[in-house]
Amino acid sequence: MWLYTDFDYKTFLLYTPFTVVLTGLLWRIFKRYPSTIIMQPTRENQYLISQCPSLVEYRPTPWIFNGHMMTVFGVLFRPLLSMSFERVLLSVDAEGGTIAVDWHRQPRPRQPILLILHGLTGGSDNEYIRWMISYASSKLDLCCVVTHARGCGKSKLTSPKSFNASNTDHVRASLKNIRSRVGDETPIFAVGYSLGAGILAKFLGEEGSGCSLQGAIVCCASFDMLLSAKNLERWLYIHIYNRRLTNNLIRYIQQHEDHFVRHDSDINLNLQTAYRSRTVREFDKNVIVPMHGFRDVEHYYSEASSHEWIKYIRIPTLILSAADDPICPIDGLPVKEVLNNASIIAVKTLEGGHVSYLQGWWPKSFSYDNIVVGEYIQALLKQMNYGCS
Repeated sequence: MWLYTDFDYKTFLLYTPFTVVLTGLLWRIFKRYPSTIIMQPTRENQYLISQCPSLVEYRPTPWIFNGHMMTVFGVLFRPLLSMSFERVLLSVDAEGGTIAVDWHRQPRPRQPILLILHGLTGGSDNEYIRWMISYASSKLDLCCVVTHARGCGKSKLTSPKSFNASNTDHVRASLKNIRSRVGDETPIFAVGYSLGAGILAKFLGEEGSGCSLQGAIVCCASFDMLLSAKNLERWLYIHIYNRRLTNNLIRYIQQHEDHFVRHDSDINLNLQTAYRSRTVREFDKNVIVPMHGFRDVEHYYSEASSHEWIKYIRIPTLILSAADDPICPIDGLPVKEVLNNASIIAVKTLEGGHVSYLQGWWPKSFSYDNIVVGEYIQALLKQMNYGCS
C-alpha cells in the first residue's frame, strides 16, 4: 500500500516530459546521420567525393527535430546580411523582356565566378542567397553574381509576360553576359535553390555538352512539379506552406499590376481571378497557363519539371536534397537516370528541410549547403588544376 501513497504523481508528471525531451535531444546529439550518395563510381566521381567530406553526413541542429521546424527556422533564425550590388539589366527576348543581374563585386582577372539562382519570387535580398555569397566570397574568393527571374528582385517587367518555371532564358542570358566580361578561360559555376534549382537542372539538360559552365549544384529542387503540387495540397501543408507561397505570387502580380493592366490586350489575364487564388496550383491555372499559352496546369508542370532533362546533363553536377524536405520532395528525382549519368552525384541527406540545412547549437551563421557548395567547387577547381592569378 505504501508504494501508492508515497508516489509523487505531480513530480512524475512534471519531469516526464522534460525527461523525454532531454533523452531525445541526447539521442540526436550522438546518433549518426549518414547521407545516401547516388552516382556512378567513376574515378572522377570518387575523387570528388574524397574531396568533399561533408557529403557523407549532415548533422542538423540537435533541437530542430523535423523538416517543418528546420524549414521555418531556416527563414527566421539567420539575419539578413548587409550587402551592396551592382545591377545590370539584360535583354532576354525580342519582346523587350529584361532581367536584373546583381554583381556582388567586380571580378578580377581569372577569378572564378559563382552564378546564383534564387527560389520562388526571391532575389539577392534573400537571407539564404546572401549567406551563400558571404561564404563563397570570403572562404573561396569567388566572384558572385545573382540572376533574377523576370520581375523578381525588385526589378521591373518590361515585356507583357511574367517569369515561369519552364523558362530558362534568364540563365542563358546571364551566362552569356558573364562570359563576355570574364572570357572563356575563367571557370563559371552555378548554384540554384528551390525553383531556381529546378530551372538550373533543366537548363543544364537543355545545353548538354554545349554548356559553358564548369560545374553546378542543384539544391532542394522540385524534379517533378506535379508531385510537388500534390504534396503541397495536403491539409497541413496548405496551411503552413501553400498559402504563403501563393500569397508571395499574388504580391508579385500586385507589384506589377500597372504593367499587366497596360498590356491587357497582349496577355490573357484576369487580375481579380488571379487575386482569388488560394493555392499555387490555382495561381498557375489562373495566371501562368493563360499568360504563357499552356494547355492546362498539367501541361505547364510537365514542361517545367526537370526530371526529363537529367539524362542530358554533361557537366559535373551535384544534386543536394533532404529526405524531409516538405516543399520539394526528393521522390521526384529520377534515380535510374542519375545512375546512368556519370556527370551527376546526387546526395540525399536524412534531414535538412527546404533551403535550410541549419547546423550547430545556435545556427546563426553558415549553413551546411554553403559548406557543401564550397567543397564541391574547390574539388572541381583542384581537379581542373586551376589557380587564380
